[in-house]
Amino acid sequence: MNDYRSQYDRLHFSELEKQAMTDRLLAAHEERTGSRRVGRLPRRGALVAAAALLVLTVTAGATGALGSAGEVLAGIFGGSAAQTEVIDKIGYPIGASDTDKGVTITAQAILADRYSYAILYTIEREDGQPLLGGLAEERGWAPGNLPLVFSSQGGTVYTAGPWGGGQGYSWFYDEDPADPAIQYVEVMTLDRPIRPGTARVVFKDLEYFGEEAEEKVSIAEGKWKLSFDFAYEDLTVDLPAGQRFRLSGMDAVLDEVALSPLSLQVSYTVESEMPEIEAESGREPEEMHQTVAQYFDNLELLVELADGTVLDLSDAGGSVHTEDGRTLCTKGAVFEEIHPLEEIVSVTVGEVVLPVGGEETETE
Repeated sequence: MNDYRSQYDRLHFSELEKQAMTDRLLAAHEERTGSRRVGRLPRRGALVAAAALLVLTVTAGATGALGSAGEVLAGIFGGSAAQTEVIDKIGYPIGASDTDKGVTITAQAILADRYSYAILYTIEREDGQPLLGGLAEERGWAPGNLPLVFSSQGGTVYTAGPWGGGQGYSWFYDEDPADPAIQYVEVMTLDRPIRPGTARVVFKDLEYFGEEAEEKVSIAEGKWKLSFDFAYEDLTVDLPAGQRFRLSGMDAVLDEVALSPLSLQVSYTVESEMPEIEAESGREPEEMHQTVAQYFDNLELLVELADGTVLDLSDAGGSVHTEDGRTLCTKGAVFEEIHPLEEIVSVTVGEVVLPVGGEETETE
């Protein structure tokens, strides 16, 4: 595990900070066709944002000198020779930036596959002074664990499909406390394939949560808009699908298993319609949680690696969509590290075990 992911595993927020960040960043997404977003907090405790595809204004960006994607992203997704080789294939440096009120946000690099992406940003003051001043030391924040938020943020990439959406997480860290910049990472998994195009991102007001409920303290005011080409080499492979299996005592069929070194995405259909349950006072009743568990949570997702490690992705987020008496589900997650496909032995979806590699594995 790389340094900053390990540090983030040990991240601790106050109850006030955790509740406030969760309330602001976790959002349910329901399209008119009846799909329901099912968000999950990553095991590392990162901040979650389940979102529809947002429309933002167009903006221009500047390009600066950057290293390769492998150099820029090694601290996040792994720096072994095999991992760096994959990152350099599916990622690329960006360099688009915007400055407002003396603070510059730069999109440094992007990593993507058919359904998922990760973008690394840096945030720094133009005058070269530390963005946080002595705030991190004063409040006891570790460099890898900065409990910051934007007052609003969003982005768009291009996807197909009438009920597409996505879920993901983001976090702030300070790669080098001796320099004036801090880093921000956004990771997203979408329901529909990503199409190459222009990505547009907007951020507003960098803040942290104070001691009182709902109190937000400004670190940098401003509005930053960036746009950049969203293009990548897709290393996603399709594992054999079409198998029938049982889930919570119901018949189901496996529609798609898309695997890449970055993520796993699974789509399946349950041959019964998930009942609608009315929520009261903005909160989901226990009956709703139990129903979602039957159709979604109870599906086991495991990835076995060549060294014997088993990655349990069963708590991955996704969507549930009812149609013609059936329930269509999508469940996916981004790996904590890059895993070259030759190091993956199998993927288990419920009762179905799918070997990886060989003639049955199809690439696009």
